[in-house]
Amino acid sequence: MIFGVDYYPEQWTEKDWDEDLDLMQEMGLSSVRLAEFAWALMEPKEGKFDFRFFDRIIKKIESRKMTFILGTPTATFPPWLFEKYPEIVQVSKSGIRRIIGTRRQASFSSPAYRKASERIVSAMAKHYGKHPSLLAWQIDNEPGHEGSDQDYSLLAEKNFRIWLKQKYKTLDSLNKSWGSVFWGIMYSHWNQIPIPGNHLASNFNPAMIQDYFRFQSDELISYIHMQADILKQYSKSPITTNLFPSPFLAVTDMHKLFQKLDFVSWDNYPVWGNQLEPYPHPLVTSTLQYARGLKNKSFTVMEQFSGVQGHDTLGYLPPPGQIGLWLTQAVVQGADQVYFFRYRTARFGQEQLCYGILDHGKHKTKKFFELKKTIQEIREFAEDVAGVPFPAPVAILHDIENVRNYKHQPLSDGLKFEPVPFAKVGYDIEYATWFAASNLLNVNTHSLPIRTDADLSQYKVISLPLYTMFEEEQVERIKAYVRNGGILVLGYRAGIKDKEHWMVEEPVPGVFRELAGLEVHQFEAIGNNKVKLRMGLFPMKGNKFCELLEPKTAKVIATYSDAKKFYKGTPAICANQFGKGKVYYIGTSLSPESFILLYRRILKDAKVPFSFLGRSVERQTRQGKRFDYQITMNHSMKRTWFPFPGLKPFEYRIKKIEKR
Repeated sequence: MIFGVDYYPEQWTEKDWDEDLDLMQEMGLSSVRLAEFAWALMEPKEGKFDFRFFDRIIKKIESRKMTFILGTPTATFPPWLFEKYPEIVQVSKSGIRRIIGTRRQASFSSPAYRKASERIVSAMAKHYGKHPSLLAWQIDNEPGHEGSDQDYSLLAEKNFRIWLKQKYKTLDSLNKSWGSVFWGIMYSHWNQIPIPGNHLASNFNPAMIQDYFRFQSDELISYIHMQADILKQYSKSPITTNLFPSPFLAVTDMHKLFQKLDFVSWDNYPVWGNQLEPYPHPLVTSTLQYARGLKNKSFTVMEQFSGVQGHDTLGYLPPPGQIGLWLTQAVVQGADQVYFFRYRTARFGQEQLCYGILDHGKHKTKKFFELKKTIQEIREFAEDVAGVPFPAPVAILHDIENVRNYKHQPLSDGLKFEPVPFAKVGYDIEYATWFAASNLLNVNTHSLPIRTDADLSQYKVISLPLYTMFEEEQVERIKAYVRNGGILVLGYRAGIKDKEHWMVEEPVPGVFRELAGLEVHQFEAIGNNKVKLRMGLFPMKGNKFCELLEPKTAKVIATYSDAKKFYKGTPAICANQFGKGKVYYIGTSLSPESFILLYRRILKDAKVPFSFLGRSVERQTRQGKRFDYQITMNHSMKRTWFPFPGLKPFEYRIKKIEKR
């Protein structure tokens, strides 16, 4: 288990370094991440490299028997590069050029940018690749964040046409696949095809937009993999890159991206910017499990919240104990390396409001002492569980094709959530709500890409929300899982659109109709309004979308009970026996409380033990090399009296259990 910190020696004088490193070690930190924004320092002129600055800080790190992770500095580039190659910047969907002066502005379709990236990464790899204190490489920084995996420049348009030609071979094939006959938009030359950017009224063809997102994903992935190939030529140190909240903010296939990398890294910010309160703990756990699930193994938190964060505005101040609890939560969910962002708060620049462990001076803060104490308290547990698989009887599956689909066809205003212009995250909220059901019932739960290599038969329950677009291979895999005894929880609008974006002729749930034992011929989107349901004696609530279920072989579990709806009494949730297993089909988006009620029934059916200890209490189990553990965490400002003897605000309790 490694505890470390993100450190920016270029933002301090050399006389600060010794004191900083000494304080890090006093706190219990043994590693630093360096250089992810330092291109201009390493290559001050084109082709002229100077590593003396980082050689000096690395020598001090090595002398203390500490290690370092080195970032390739391609998330920003030097002004001289933009001056010589002004075409390397992206253009946003609204037509804004991402000029020099900020970050993540480079076009992955630019040959000049790729060539310059190859040059700096090669030089770094040759210089540092065999350094004995080099722990790992981090490629770039948060690739795809802030909408940077959606480029509408002329270079992107050119490459999009090449990508389409490689995929479809002929325009006849493209026109047929896209259904271009609709509105008579039949392309007769590849150069006629635009990039689906901003529009005044009706949108572009949804199949075209889906292909554009796939193309952009491939551009970014090939760029990251290019760097990985270079690093592997000169270094044996493992390679990662760091992802960011929200899990499905980007259109990039992160599961595919990490196939060439050695481990996943995640930036864990339970609160950020002007938020007045942090995200609910089940949402934070779902993001950590997303990171763990991309390679289905332990992961790194490359940026762990340590102080109030923001670029222009600030918000919530965590009370005493909460940042220590967030650290513990990350380790519990499978992190075996945690790097805090950041050591000391920058006195200048765009992130001078991103507070770290220390503030702008060198005074030891309450954050310093709280995190030092937490590291001391959890280290034995963290060392024991590090690298040990995270056990779970339940899994929830996500799918990048549907992530993309719901960005440009959100279906309901309730799924149309866009807190900032580059973030369409309605899928994220729905997914996290589904995840919360088992998490609040304190059942270890995996979050996995649908194309995971994991054996699905190990799970007693699998949830699959918003699986509108389907792949035949995955459908057959899911059917086999249920047929052999698994329990599937399937969400509304499932299985009705193929991978070419064509709707199937069968009624909802399309290819899952036999599996679910029902049909849907009527439905409505209700936005953010609520609709009443009833499951036996229990009242429930739905929102976003309502399907009127017509059972064929399925049994009714819950019905709509809202007097304001003409379909009061119509089935809303059904269960169907299929082979040795069962399918629960949910025809609406349930509230978190309603999900808990339903999952109590499902988990009983699956014979999975569960417990509800309150909305703010999270209990997980881990297996270690020496002991097993039960970890109980109170995510509330209030003391809990259950489970006995209770927990203070933001307290955690790690119970050691002898192995049998």
